Amino acid sequence: MDITSLDYLLHNNPTIWVFGYGSLLWKPDFEYSSKKIGSIKGFVRRFWQGNSTHRGTPSQPGRVANLVKCKEGRAWGVAYEIKGTESVTKALTYLNVRETQLGGYSTLVTEFEPREQGSEPFSVLVFTVTEDNQYYLGETDIPSMAKQIVTARGAAGTNVEYVTKIADYVRHYVPEDKDDHLFTLDLTIRKLVREMVGSDESTEWHFDMHRHNLLTREPITEIAQAS
Repeated sequence: MDITSLDYLLHNNPTIWVFGYGSLLWKPDFEYSSKKIGSIKGFVRRFWQGNSTHRGTPSQPGRVANLVKCKEGRAWGVAYEIKGTESVTKALTYLNVRETQLGGYSTLVTEFEPREQGSEPFSVLVFTVTEDNQYYLGETDIPSMAKQIVTARGAAGTNVEYVTKIADYVRHYVPEDKDDHLFTLDLTIRKLVREMVGSDESTEWHFDMHRHNLLTREPITEIAQAS
């Protein structure tokens, strides 16, 4: 973690905002005081980071979200406000394990623009990756990524759950986000899952994660509020 950036965020104010654009959208798993939907400029969401713990294994890694610099890009997500030295320390300790130690992510600080009209931008802590981290898989075509994702599973569950729940959250709560990469990958995964159900391979696929939603022809239109 970049201590210099953290010192900047916490200077004279024991409050920090953490930006989520992947599983933090629907599964933050840390205590926060408030949250705001909005975006950060200069980045786009991709699924080029590998994962061998939460959503895959060393022999069969999954794919998880990362941010890629893009001059005209805009990444949408949720900023979580964490107040108080104790809460901040606890949340950052948890995120350091979840994102950095187990996920290969590093941190940066950038400006977040809330969706609400009239709201002022503010600084957020973001977890993303660089190409030189050991888990980085890089760019490939959507069908290849989808095939890898439907067969991957880690300690936190299936890689399918990870991607499709991000897509469901964004569709329902962030309709401004026109993330073609995410939505095309999501629909390709759902199609593969339906095909697997009707094939001899279906018994090998794990249905413990929201399978009733995956088997419908369209993504779900309403999901429970993440907390």
